[in-house]
Amino acid sequence: MKTIRIMLVVLAISAITFVACQKEETPLGTITETELVQKPYNILMYKEMIAMLEHYDKTRKPVLEQALGFEDTRINHYSIDKLEKYIKYVKQLSKDKGIEFTGINFVSGAYPENTSEGVPNYQNIMFIPTTEIEGIQIGFDPLQSSKEKIVTIKEMLASYGYNWVYDSKEDYDNRNKKNKQLDENFNKREEMLDLESGTGNKTHLSPPRHNIGS
Repeated sequence: MKTIRIMLVVLAISAITFVACQKEETPLGTITETELVQKPYNILMYKEMIAMLEHYDKTRKPVLEQALGFEDTRINHYSIDKLEKYIKYVKQLSKDKGIEFTGINFVSGAYPENTSEGVPNYQNIMFIPTTEIEGIQIGFDPLQSSKEKIVTIKEMLASYGYNWVYDSKEDYDNRNKKNKQLDENFNKREEMLDLESGTGNKTHLSPPRHNIGS
């Protein structure tokens, strides 16, 4: 009986100690995590910002305004919530298929005149996930890829007759060469089934002023 009492006391003390340790670890863990956050290397100084903004104002803005007849999009706004959800989504898709998700390419596009999203004729930004293939960061589609095969953005766009030339210098140098298969795919694009991609967009633009949002 004495032995049982001693064991019960030891168990009670152990339980109290465990609960106390759990309570103490929470704030300590938070503090440690906070201390690990360091300033990124790519933080800009204000003079660097101004130099880049002024150079854009002098070399891009007048040319674009003259060609388009209006000032094109300068700002693409994405809420933190939307960015985090997109990144989590791509991370999960990539993890499920055993693909290393290494980064995001921010690619310029422009809304067509018949768009149902955004503002016709204004520039936008698309998110294209990247993974490393043979030492090069390549845009890929985590949704259309599988565990057996990484499907690149270049492949997907080519199937619809669009020539993506930004994965390598060789592609870019040969961008104006005729490609029979691309031409055939372009001609049958309208008949093809439209597929959902793993890329992202849906932003708020400025200008035009009326489309600024959160």
